[in-house]
Amino acid sequence: MPSTTTIPSADPDRRAPAPFWPNGWWKIVDAKIGIVPLPIFLVLVALIAGFAATGSVPSDILMAIVLLSMGGFTCAELGKRIPIIRNIGAAAIFATFIPSFLAFHHLLPQSVLTSITQFTKDSNFLYRSSPASSSAASWAWIAAS
Repeated sequence: MPSTTTIPSADPDRRAPAPFWPNGWWKIVDAKIGIVPLPIFLVLVALIAGFAATGSVPSDILMAIVLLSMGGFTCAELGKRIPIIRNIGAAAIFATFIPSFLAFHHLLPQSVLTSITQFTKDSNFLYRSSPASSSAASWAWIAAS
């Protein structure tokens, strides 16, 4: 009868690392920018960049929601991360005024500004809200002027 040798196991109290799927994936999905999970945020940013690179950003409601939410959430997230001023509402201030600043100084691609302007004109959004009430209105107000 041949002898069998057993390989001594590692420390019995030590657990194997958790596999990436599904545990690691859910840690990534739990990271959020605003309310958007990080993987979806990155896909949407790539989608916006792709449209902006081609110079033809659609002005339909789906693209407008993506553009405005990505811009607003990104600026709000910046405001939440700055140590001292985050306690006095920097997230709301950044989400409202940074998009306006970027649009006014032409730091956003023209195709993005045109898409937002066309959407707000088509939806009559400018006449229903004040320019400083949200980042969407701020973007549209500055882009239209």
